Amino acid sequence: MIPSVDIDVDPSFPAGLAMGLPDEEDVDEEGYGYFRGVWTLGEVSHEEAVSMIEEERRLVTLVDQASRTQDEFEAMAKAVEEGELDYLPADYAARHPDSELVRVLDEYAEDGSPLDALELGVAGLSYALTSVGCFTAASCRSHYSDRSWSDRPVIFFAAERPTVHWLTPLLSQSGCGFADGSERADRLLIVEAPSVTNFMDLASRIIQQAERQGPVKPSVDV
Repeated sequence: MIPSVDIDVDPSFPAGLAMGLPDEEDVDEEGYGYFRGVWTLGEVSHEEAVSMIEEERRLVTLVDQASRTQDEFEAMAKAVEEGELDYLPADYAARHPDSELVRVLDEYAEDGSPLDALELGVAGLSYALTSVGCFTAASCRSHYSDRSWSDRPVIFFAAERPTVHWLTPLLSQSGCGFADGSERADRLLIVEAPSVTNFMDLASRIIQQAERQGPVKPSVDV
């Protein structure tokens, strides 16, 4: 059961907002934008983004099929993110020892989660955005708990104006929208959506568009 929230999103090009990549001296080991517990992804290749998107979709499907409530989705998603069976709902592993979700988590106990310490549902889009020249600063899939710092799935990012223009129709097609993230830092935008399913759709569309058109053009009239 993948959670969804009832929100309106605005997929139109955010013409009135400042855009551009952060200056190098403004990015440190804590990332950019006064977030806590974040880091910089660095360079992400097209192939790395494709791999992350595919693995994330597989994991989201497993959790979606196994969970019946938002509480269960939250617990199972956390187990996948941490790579630990202990985060599953009580007695789930004992009651379903042959489930694929349990098998996957058994594998992660040794190798760790493949999500690169990102959350389930935002990892693929974070990789996709970075692979086309965006700078991702922070993300949250939105949690069914009191500890969630966002009430909907969000990714804070910075990008040059041509890249944002290139992304705009893809947001509309996937049910995502833009918002202003500049309260955190100059030139930060937000991509937001009702559900991580929208994020996964957008991630796939970004990769497909990049494969059809190549890199984002360096300039465009907007």
